Amino acid sequence: MLSELLFAMTTHNTDMLTTPKAIAEYARDNGLINLAENYSALQVDARLEQKLHHYILLNANVAAPQFGLPELRSAISKKTARLYDHTYDPDTEVTIATGVKQGISATVMSLLKEGDEVLIFEPAHKSYDAAIKMAGARPVYVTLKAPDFGIEWEQVHMQVTNKTRMVIINSPHFPTGTSLSELDMIRLQKLLNGTNIMVLSDESFEHVVFDGEMHQSVALYPFLRERSVIVSSFNETLHIPNWHVGYCMAPAHLMKGIREVFTTLGEGVNCPYQMAIADFINENNHFNHLASFYQGKRDLFLNILNDSRFKAIPSKGTYFQLICMEPQGDKSDIELAHTLMYELNLATVPIRFYYHEKSKKRYLRVNLSLSDETLIDAATRLKNW
Repeated sequence: MLSELLFAMTTHNTDMLTTPKAIAEYARDNGLINLAENYSALQVDARLEQKLHHYILLNANVAAPQFGLPELRSAISKKTARLYDHTYDPDTEVTIATGVKQGISATVMSLLKEGDEVLIFEPAHKSYDAAIKMAGARPVYVTLKAPDFGIEWEQVHMQVTNKTRMVIINSPHFPTGTSLSELDMIRLQKLLNGTNIMVLSDESFEHVVFDGEMHQSVALYPFLRERSVIVSSFNETLHIPNWHVGYCMAPAHLMKGIREVFTTLGEGVNCPYQMAIADFINENNHFNHLASFYQGKRDLFLNILNDSRFKAIPSKGTYFQLICMEPQGDKSDIELAHTLMYELNLATVPIRFYYHEKSKKRYLRVNLSLSDETLIDAATRLKNW
């Protein structure tokens, strides 16, 4: 079953499995324990499925407004106001996107011009880099240093030039699971003070912050929200990766330009999805329990790994966790990942895939959005290896 992988390992040919998608697909096709997916493997809430079925039967599958159904935009606005005590106007400041990537692309293409520079904290999702380059701008990479992967703000200040037009933040952070603190937000404001630098804030995991901490949205800070675009997605928090429903929020003067770009990026999200989600988030407290739910999975996984060769700083949010092996010797992250696939039938993602330079790294990313039984099996295999 793993003959191709064995060939790759024995010949030191790692070209076969050098993207997270390729590893996840290989794991699915060959029956491995799959900790390599980018998305949740858990079932969608039955109440949400029922609402979708209801709206399909109502023949609501008609063309949606370009910028999203008013019902969903209003539901998002109300949810945000409850959380952060600031109301985004659903008519002019909230736009529905076909996934977070479309929101990122529209924002970047609207606010950047050729030659602009954008600060990206690495490791990072590749959609940021791709959107920046598509706009003719230049990504400037700021490395988050292991083991805690926090932002060293002195280093950030050194990267700012008169060409810096945007900084992209992502909290809770994919793929490290770190989370920005109130002090980080104060330092961010200090960085931007006296400049025309904008903020793109990816807050897709806003409801998955652990250990009793509060998500630090830019919406909480008047200075930041006036120059920030929030992009987010329901894919992660509603366990609907194939629905591709995201959204943007920004002051009206920024959203006007973003919507102009949206008109060139295709049609809106289909109506049944939008109507089902709008009803669901208005009627249920689903988001209130996500943090404790995933913290339980994090703790379950890490408690089993205690006193093993695999070490980790507990994730502060998301449903991802980084692990490394000690001692690891000369084995790189990708070599370790391939070894685990062959010897344990266990798929993980080498963190090097989330850097622009694919140099040797030590950490593996695991997805915790799986059943408890699967997590126990995976962690036990790692512990006993």
